[in-house]
This record gives sequence, structure tokens and C-alpha cells, in this order.
Amino acid sequence: MRVVSEPEFNLQLRSELLLHDLSEVGAVTGPGRSGAIAAVYASHMLGVPFIPHGAPAPTELGRLLIVDTAMETGKTIRKSRNRYAAARPITVVAFHEPPRVAFWYEAPKPQLYIHERHRPAA
Repeated sequence: MRVVSEPEFNLQLRSELLLHDLSEVGAVTGPGRSGAIAAVYASHMLGVPFIPHGAPAPTELGRLLIVDTAMETGKTIRKSRNRYAAARPITVVAFHEPPRVAFWYEAPKPQLYIHERHRPAA
């Protein structure tokens, strides 16, 4: 697992944001803890409000940007896009896994997804 530093994350997120026309974006959100961190970064970069994930999208401000730090299967970002379909969301992910990444703010600890854990032999 590679640890991504804050400067690397900042640069990667900016690069991913540049790939999209964000002129109609009026607010930004992100799923989970890491999505919230990425969304706050994007909110500051774009000068638009951050809304907590799950809160109603302020569609009167424009389209909703949904941001996450990393994506493995895409399930989380798809679920979020479906949840906010009425806000015509644009989705951005900073890193695509594999390879697995961790971020500077995560405490060093053995952190595995359920499917990565070894199952004892029967």
C-alpha cells in the first residue's frame, strides 16, 4: 500500500477536476470520511459550498459535484450519483485502485477491506 502525501493528493485532485467542465457546479459533497475530505478540498478550490453527504442538494445553486479520494469498484460513487440524480451530479475521483492507496491523514494501522482479509481454511 502506498501512502499519498497531502501535496500529491492536492495536485492529483486539481488535475482530475481540470478534466471536467465545472462551470455549472454550485455545491460539492463526498461520500464517507475520505469523500468529505476530498469534497472540502474541492469546495475551497472551486469557491462553492460544501454540503455533508446525505443532506439535500441545493439544486438552485447549480449542479452537484461529488468527489471521492479513491475508487476501487465504483460502487460507492455510483450509489452517490444515484442518490443525487436530481442534482445532475458530476463525479470526480482522485485515485483509481489498484494499487491500493492510503492518505497522509490516516493513522498507520492494518486496515483491510472485508474481501482482503484472509479466511481460515475449513
